[in-house]
Amino acid sequence: MKNKKIIAACFMFLLLSSCTEDFLNLSNPSALTLPVYFKTEADFQAGVNGIYAGMKGFFNDYPGFGGYCSNLMVGDLHSDISRYLYTPNYRGSVRFENIADFVPEPQTFSDLWGSFYGWIARANQVLDLIDGANFDQTIKDDLKGEALCLRAYSYWWLTRLYGDVVIHLKPVTTVEESYKPLSPAADVIAQVIDDATLASTLLPNKANQEPGRVTSGTVRMILSDVYMWQQNWNDAESQLKTLAGEYFLMPDYADVINPATKNNTESIFEIQYSSVTTTYSSDFLYTMFPQPLSRDTLKALTGISNPVDVSWEGFLIPNPDLITLYEPGDQRFAATIKYVHTMTGIRVPMCIKYLHPHALLSQTDENMPVYRYSEALLFLAEAINEQGGRSAEALSYLNQVRNRAGLANSAALSQSEIRDAIERERMIELAFEGKRWFDLVRTGKAVEVITAYGARVNASPGDYYFLPGQVLAPSAFTNIVTKFQIPTSEKLYNPAIQ
Repeated sequence: MKNKKIIAACFMFLLLSSCTEDFLNLSNPSALTLPVYFKTEADFQAGVNGIYAGMKGFFNDYPGFGGYCSNLMVGDLHSDISRYLYTPNYRGSVRFENIADFVPEPQTFSDLWGSFYGWIARANQVLDLIDGANFDQTIKDDLKGEALCLRAYSYWWLTRLYGDVVIHLKPVTTVEESYKPLSPAADVIAQVIDDATLASTLLPNKANQEPGRVTSGTVRMILSDVYMWQQNWNDAESQLKTLAGEYFLMPDYADVINPATKNNTESIFEIQYSSVTTTYSSDFLYTMFPQPLSRDTLKALTGISNPVDVSWEGFLIPNPDLITLYEPGDQRFAATIKYVHTMTGIRVPMCIKYLHPHALLSQTDENMPVYRYSEALLFLAEAINEQGGRSAEALSYLNQVRNRAGLANSAALSQSEIRDAIERERMIELAFEGKRWFDLVRTGKAVEVITAYGARVNASPGDYYFLPGQVLAPSAFTNIVTKFQIPTSEKLYNPAIQ
C-alpha cells in the first residue's frame, strides 16, 4: 500500500502540472498551488489553453503511443480501411502491425488512458475555481464553456474505448481522492451529456469565437455523436439540424483539409498546428509515407529543403477494400489517394489528404479535423433514415455530400439500401480522420466486418501489401474486442478498481 501511495502521489503531481499557452506559446505554472495560481483572467485563459496543448500531443504523436498519431491508429489502422507496408529491415513497429492485424494484446490502447485524464485534470482545475474569480462575465462564460466541452469530449473518448471508467469532477488534491471506483458507462455518458448541455449555454457560435477553439456548434456535434451511439435518433436529428446555416460544405473537397483554408466554413472543430517551430508543428503526415522512400521522392512530394531517405515502416496505407469503393468521377479519390514508388520499386497507394508543401522535414502546418459539417450531414441522413418513412429527406442530406464530390444522387431506395449507402459514404468522405473503427462499434458490426476482412487478408496477403511468403500471425483476427483493458499501472495505484 505504501508503494501504491507513492505511485498515486506521482500520478497526482503529473495531473496537477499545467501546460499552458497563449494558444501556441507554452508556459508552466506547476510550481504554484491551484488556489494561488488560478485567480485572474489570464490564469484561467492559460489553464484552458493547457487542455488544448495536451490534445495537440495526442492527435499528433503522443509519446506513450510510440510517436504515432493516436486517433488515426485507433480509428483507421485498427479497422478495415488501412494497412501497413511491411519492412523486414525495421522491426520496431510490431505493436502497430498487431493493431492493424487485430492480434490480441490486452493492453493495446492502455497508453491512451493517461492522455484523457490529463485533459480532464486541467479542465477540473479551471471549473473548480472560475465561478469565484472576478473578471468579465462573458469571457468567464466562454472559458468555462470551453473547459466543460473539452471535459465532455475527454470522457467521450474514455467510455468509447474502455466502457466503465473513473469519473473525476474535482481536482485531485490528496492520495485518497484518487482512489475512486469505476462508474458504469451509462453514468459516464450521462456526465458527457450534462457537461455538453451546460457548455452549449455558455459558448459562443463560430462567428464569435477565436478560430481553433470549441464553440456551441462543437458541443452540439458532440451531443449528436452521443445520441447516434445511443440510437436516440430524434434527439440526434434535433441537434444536427441546428448546425445548418452556421456551417457549410466547402465547394472543393480538396480544400476541406488544407493549411491554406484552416478552420473553414465546414470545420466544426480541428486541432491546431503551426510549422513555425517543431514545438507547434504536426508530423503525423510522415506516418503515412510508404517506406522505404528515397530523399528525392520525399522532396518531390513535400517540397522540403532537408529531405532524407526514410526507411522505417509505413502505416495507414489505403487498403484495396477502401480503394474499390470510390465511384468513377469521385473527386475525393484524387484528394485522398496517390500512388508512389518506394525505394524497392513497389508502387503503393498513400493517403495524401494531409500532404501539402512545407519547408522542413517532419514540420508541417497540417491541422487534424475532429468534426466536420459533412459528417453532420451524414449523421443527419442516418438519424432520419433510421426513424423510417422519410427516405427522400434522408437522401437529400446524403446527396449534398455526394454532389460536392462530383457524384450523382444516390440510387438507394429502401431503408436498408440507404443505410448501406450512408455507411459507404462515411468510409470515403471521412477516410483517415479516425472514424471508421468507431462507426463499426457504434453500429454493432465490428466483429462481423473485421472477421470477414481478416479472412480476405489471410486468403490473399499479397493484395494487402505483404511480401511473398509472408503470412498473418496465427492469432490475427481471432479475438476482436470492442472495449479495451484499463492500464495495469492504473490498477497499481488505485485499489478501488482492483
